[in-house]
Amino acid sequence: MATGVTVPPHSQCSKPAAMARIPCLPPRLPCLVALFAFVTLAAPAGAAAHLRSSVTAVDYRASVVSHNVDVKARVYESDRALSVTAEPGHTVVILGYLGEPFVRLAEGRVTVNAASLTAAGLGLLKGSRPGKGWRLRSRSLTFVWHDRRLRGLPAGVDRKRWTIPLRVDGRPTRLTGVLSRVARPPVWPWIVLALPFVAAAAFLLVRRRTLAPVAAVVFGVTASAGMLATAAGFALDSYSSGGKWVAAANELVFVLVGIAFVARGSPAARGIAGGALGFLGLGVGLSTIPVLLHGIVLSLLPSTLARLTVVVTISAGAAATALGLLVFEAALDRGTEEESL
Repeated sequence: MATGVTVPPHSQCSKPAAMARIPCLPPRLPCLVALFAFVTLAAPAGAAAHLRSSVTAVDYRASVVSHNVDVKARVYESDRALSVTAEPGHTVVILGYLGEPFVRLAEGRVTVNAASLTAAGLGLLKGSRPGKGWRLRSRSLTFVWHDRRLRGLPAGVDRKRWTIPLRVDGRPTRLTGVLSRVARPPVWPWIVLALPFVAAAAFLLVRRRTLAPVAAVVFGVTASAGMLATAAGFALDSYSSGGKWVAAANELVFVLVGIAFVARGSPAARGIAGGALGFLGLGVGLSTIPVLLHGIVLSLLPSTLARLTVVVTISAGAAATALGLLVFEAALDRGTEEESL
């Protein structure tokens, strides 16, 4: 039997009575909430990825100054690891801290002297006791290790020469180089550079809130561009590692997702997406703070440009994050007001 009860038309904000206090958000905002949460979790992961992959800045410059046509040598500035390569057809024996042979490069193999105390101290005899003879370490003509003769400089010393004795085809020779300390740059110029971003964000938050969505997008895209430029500089540097390429690729994917929301979303959705992009840039940028505190930046970009890019990324990211949160809060308030009508 018909009861004559009128069923209200279906609307997007229709909810059971028990859920009446929960605001209804505009169509795209739930997706943006998920994006913001995703970036919140991704930013620290991106930062950690940078720290795990390799160092981004150091205080020492190490170089090889001796030349031998039968031996190639290189010092990795990121951790001062020394690489020695024997030319095909030659035998190179590296002498240890006590003058004893401890590594031999010959016939496409790297072998370690089982009786060498240097080899034992460097952990090259793991899983076996010191003994006699040469033990195979790898099938290669290149050996890379951390030698204490390339350790950092003591206080008050800014430059020293290092020497590692070799035997090339039985002839004694030396591998020599220079280790120098590079002065740390002043921090105050970067603080001054960040002040305009702080002032602009404060002005918009206090006096021009209606411009917050647009400003969040501008700052967020700026932070993203700086973040990607910084990542590219690290990844393309000669001391780069695979981890830096992975980190750069992850950051690019996150930026493309945020740009998609910026391009197709409502004004509020764009503002929140801009804030999410800024938050990602802020998190990753903070992980590269060492470039401001050390003399040498391990980037394809010139050191000053690399530092400037990091400061812009952090500053724009912080501004975008603050403005994006303001837009997000306004969207929630608007949804609550609509629900109460």
